[in-house]
Amino acid sequence: MAQRTYPGHCFIGNTETTKRKAKNEVIRQLTQERGPEPGAESWLIMFQGEYQPQYWIVLLVKKNATLKAIDAALRDIWLECCGHLSAFTIYGEDYASSPDVEFGGKSMNTRLGNLFSVGLSGNYIYDYGDSTYLTFKVLDLVPFSPKGRKSVELVARNDPPDIRCSVCGEPATEICLECLYEESENPFFCDDCFEKHECDEEMSLPVVNSPRMGQCAYTG
Repeated sequence: MAQRTYPGHCFIGNTETTKRKAKNEVIRQLTQERGPEPGAESWLIMFQGEYQPQYWIVLLVKKNATLKAIDAALRDIWLECCGHLSAFTIYGEDYASSPDVEFGGKSMNTRLGNLFSVGLSGNYIYDYGDSTYLTFKVLDLVPFSPKGRKSVELVARNDPPDIRCSVCGEPATEICLECLYEESENPFFCDDCFEKHECDEEMSLPVVNSPRMGQCAYTG
């Protein structure tokens, strides 16, 4: 079976790309727009929804930044709703936003320099209740720095999936949580059709470009 193509954009140069081609396109655009920087080293890291691979991002992260800096970026781009706990799992070890130090818990203040390597893969969880699961892979170590004084820069992202209203076929804007929790195949509605929908109008969340769509109180 042919691999699915998940389209997106590289924000350096604002060019179209796909998930499979994102690494090469990002490096190409960084080279054209900024040129290699003497002494600069950053990781290119791809994150995706563990069970929703159509949602993906590529981050440019300073070589010796912390896991906490990546956690903050993931929350800002994709996840934050109620200040939930989170954790990375790398080489079988958990690096938590609120570690239990008494029992040997590892902190997200850990720096990436000696922890990451090209090809490394790992996992990430946001919210231990209504959980969002991500996987990540270190794509490369490149001679560029994130823009400005940031430790992390979003350099590529999937285009919003084409999600349609289950009634009229127009682009969906709302998720009915009652239908979603009942595992209905049709929880998506446009504004007009959701007004006529029989479920509680308070039980809805917006359709957003994130693997956390429809969870907890996430609104994008």
